[in-house]
Amino acid sequence: MSKFVDFDADRGVETYEDMNDGHLQIHYRQDCSPVLDYTKALRNDGLTDKGIKNDLWHYAQIPPVIILEMKFKYGVDVFKKDHLKRVFELLNREYPYLKVTEKMHWLKH
Repeated sequence: MSKFVDFDADRGVETYEDMNDGHLQIHYRQDCSPVLDYTKALRNDGLTDKGIKNDLWHYAQIPPVIILEMKFKYGVDVFKKDHLKRVFELLNREYPYLKVTEKMHWLKH
């Protein structure tokens, strides 16, 4: 049974710990439904697409637990500039529901 450790009210992230075969495991949980409702509404409105011509584009809303999942599952750090190509690939392939647009963005390198 996981033991509750902390709740980050600003991000809505709960932290739990487990001991498994003598090893400490940390788990993070977050209710992402408000983020998913938000991204769906923006995607349906298409309003974020208007910034494309001005090089300003709200492309996706990534919750903290997904940032962690990208880092530990795929080795991708959303905060590193040289990882951005992979971030966009993951958003388009694995996390399209986090996008606030139906358009696709690909970085060219």
